[in-house]
Amino acid sequence: MTKQVTIPKSASSASARNKTPVMVKKADVTRQRILNAARKVFARFPYHAASIRMVGNEGGFDHPIINYYFPTKAELFKAVLAEICEEFFQANLACLSGIEHLSILDGLALYIDRFLDYNFKNPAPLRIIMLNFVQSNTLDELPGHQHIHELLRDTRRTFEEKIPLQAEAEAIGMFIHSFNMLVMNYLGAGDCQAQTLGLEPGSNAYRVWVKDTLIFIFFPLLVKLLLPGRGARTSD
Repeated sequence: MTKQVTIPKSASSASARNKTPVMVKKADVTRQRILNAARKVFARFPYHAASIRMVGNEGGFDHPIINYYFPTKAELFKAVLAEICEEFFQANLACLSGIEHLSILDGLALYIDRFLDYNFKNPAPLRIIMLNFVQSNTLDELPGHQHIHELLRDTRRTFEEKIPLQAEAEAIGMFIHSFNMLVMNYLGAGDCQAQTLGLEPGSNAYRVWVKDTLIFIFFPLLVKLLLPGRGARTSD
């Protein structure tokens, strides 16, 4: 029997948006170009190893221009973290959308497919987070680390709001945290992970392996959290 998961529909924010065309200021374009260049650099080098000079070389900017918008490397990194965490949160909301009429297995599979679609097209966010997790002894060393805390907190809150899990808060927290950390590892360090499996980094074969592995690990747990006392049958 199909288990229906009712997800409250979010109120549309379209009416709240200002539909009046706005001319984009040159300063805003320049600032975003700097952020885009910094994102590429921070996806290759951890915060402590990256430099403003690297960002300038990546984007073709003079050092003073970057300093005008971001006086320090810390301010630039904070801005990049804030941007990628917000993008990631919005992407996660989209991944959860519309799964309320699916079985538990089909809903989980669709969520993972969407999640992989987003991250294979936008690998920088998880690479930046994972790279700095490994290189930092404590998150306090990382400028803007609060954005990562907020992202993990808000994704858990959203998941709990949309999926009616029937379990103690501790068990739910373990499930969500473990899923997030494993996904960060598989995708944020995907090139190395794929190579250890003898697969081509970024290949469809690695993507299939990630999806199958996540379902293998988390589907039985999700069934237990949604339907206490029942076995993890693929027909649920």
